Amino acid sequence: MGNVATVTMNPSVDLFAETEQLVENGKTRCHDTAHEPGGGGINVARNLHRFGMDVVAIFTAGGPQGELLKRRLARETFTLHCVDIQDDTRQSLAVTERASGKLFHLVFSGPELQESEWQQCLDTFAALQPTPDYLVLSGSLPGGVPDDFYGNLARSAADRGTRVILDTSGKALSSSGEKGIYLTKLNYGEFVDLGYSGPRDHPSLLGAMKEMVDKGLTDNLIVTLDADGALLASSAGEKLHARPPETRVISHVGAGDSFVSVLVHQIDSGRTVAEAFRYGVAAAAVKVSTPGNQLMDLDKVESIAAKVTIREHE
Repeated sequence: MGNVATVTMNPSVDLFAETEQLVENGKTRCHDTAHEPGGGGINVARNLHRFGMDVVAIFTAGGPQGELLKRRLARETFTLHCVDIQDDTRQSLAVTERASGKLFHLVFSGPELQESEWQQCLDTFAALQPTPDYLVLSGSLPGGVPDDFYGNLARSAADRGTRVILDTSGKALSSSGEKGIYLTKLNYGEFVDLGYSGPRDHPSLLGAMKEMVDKGLTDNLIVTLDADGALLASSAGEKLHARPPETRVISHVGAGDSFVSVLVHQIDSGRTVAEAFRYGVAAAAVKVSTPGNQLMDLDKVESIAAKVTIREHE
């Protein structure tokens, strides 16, 4: 199997909790169910290592939450490169309300990085040997990190022959549209933030997505649509819609990271992007039906993938 590097500039400690019912203007008493290391690239790294791939995870950590993050990650057996920072790592909170079955995911902005700290992340990647086959850039950028951080890192990686997978949002996304990105995964809101203002029907979306691919902003573009599955415009000319079977949602935390994890795993296993796309949609469906932020069951992904419907668009 290939080797993968992930970069997580804004990791978190994910606290999962349950309560019978949220109380407005009063105390909501909860009991915690799990503390997990979190953040896009960290979730992807943990999944891919579980799938048998050789993984290196670069991440930042600072303050008491950063120490907790490092302790939680110390249980893992893949390679970790921690860049220590002065500011505090964030914590995210996911609360399930048992009375309604709803999950409320509270995500905070995170620390402020110094130039020397984010520069050390770039230097750490540049020093990796052997050169990774894949680089996953996943999650938001914290304060102090330049908007073009991912774009610069993607160009550096592509120059080394690494396939770059980008999964981010906001200014970090809009500043990363450069040649050298193998695959970009967005949700619909992030695609709108990039400037899309057309109808939400599949042909219109796919047409705009294909224009981005043709301009060379990314070789392959995926836009996810929650329960409606996802769309793919590929460098091979495909324009596809994949829809999973109806799924009961327990926790959407980590669904996008599970999508990316299985997509990379399937591409590395020899599948085309279009074939791996089906498995990514299945992985997200499996994840939302599972507590926590990790994808645990590849066999179930295989089973759900057989039930994903694919429609080709001209």
